[in-house]
Amino acid sequence: MRKVGILLFLVFGLIVDALSQDLVFGTNNYVEYQIGTLPVVISVPHGGNLNPMSIPDRTCNDPVYATDAFTIETAMAINQSIFEATGCYPHIIISHLKRSKLDCNRNLEDGACGNEEAIIAWEEFHNFIETAQNTANGEFQDKIFFVDLHGHGNPIQRIELGYLLYDDELELSDNTLNTAQYLNYSSIRNLALNNFNNLSHSQLLRGSQALGTLLGNSGYPSVPSEQIPYPGTATNYFSGGYITANHTCYAPGVISNGLQMELNYSGIRDSEINRSAFSFNFSSAILEFLNVHFNLDLSECSSNFIDEGNKYDVLVYPNPLQSDKLFVHINSVKTANYKVLNLFGQVVLDGYITDINTGISCHNLKSGVYIIHLSDANDQMIASSRFVVE
Repeated sequence: MRKVGILLFLVFGLIVDALSQDLVFGTNNYVEYQIGTLPVVISVPHGGNLNPMSIPDRTCNDPVYATDAFTIETAMAINQSIFEATGCYPHIIISHLKRSKLDCNRNLEDGACGNEEAIIAWEEFHNFIETAQNTANGEFQDKIFFVDLHGHGNPIQRIELGYLLYDDELELSDNTLNTAQYLNYSSIRNLALNNFNNLSHSQLLRGSQALGTLLGNSGYPSVPSEQIPYPGTATNYFSGGYITANHTCYAPGVISNGLQMELNYSGIRDSEINRSAFSFNFSSAILEFLNVHFNLDLSECSSNFIDEGNKYDVLVYPNPLQSDKLFVHINSVKTANYKVLNLFGQVVLDGYITDINTGISCHNLKSGVYIIHLSDANDQMIASSRFVVE
């Protein structure tokens, strides 16, 4: 894993080197982005405890204040378990603000209630998700999975997986769930249309290789799954919220598949031992899920993953960049379109590479970490890579 090795100050925060994983903090350190190199993106919107006086408690539109206890700690345990299993890290985005100050799982108006600091944090949180997904999709040819991580207080101690399908809809027959109508409601629509074993939508929701079933097989009852096909209509089941609806393929133009995962407290979040045990089993389940449905073996991951169907490789140099010229070499490709993005997903440079010996002029870029996306004449992704400007 590449290490930044120095402190890099950006206009929006600070990047630090921590155990070979780059960390980016947004304005006032309210939002954190742990940059990964795996096709897994996890967001944690409701686990924060920062309580700045400069942001008043939200009062607009019946706000919910409840903190999802120990979800940040659970995400950190998952991060460590996945690293131990693969040698690489997932992408993780965390809001450190108390939910009374900011709710990133609501639209901007309801989540920030007009406060300027909260608005900035809300935008940074969602921009980091987009950046993480764009980076992972570029590196893994759109084979990524997104998890919006929450904790629920329902008395039924089971994991709730929200695919944006309501409790009564999950009681429908497999044939009905496989129709275009319900496929278009789903946060795994693209996976159902294109998965390695050609499984149907209903099979991906509650078949033998569904994520809920894999978790259930590990001793963590989950719904929907083969063991618990539907939650029942009087259980306050969480089907997914704003984040899932806007950062999965349910939303127009979004490629990523994903879900909202609501963890019960007892036996999962309530102690360090239980968080560690769950994280080990979740890591095994998500890695098996990616292997089965995307044909991705991540047991020995690489930060420059090349799919068997994609023979392109990319070399970006010098990295870190200490001059004003960035050179890009793409195996078997002489020309390409390029876009350079900052970690908020904003395009800061774009153009066309016609000669690998000319290089890209980067003299206007501030110190920081950037992502370069390369595409062909048909705007199809060729490769994606990161580089540091010192």
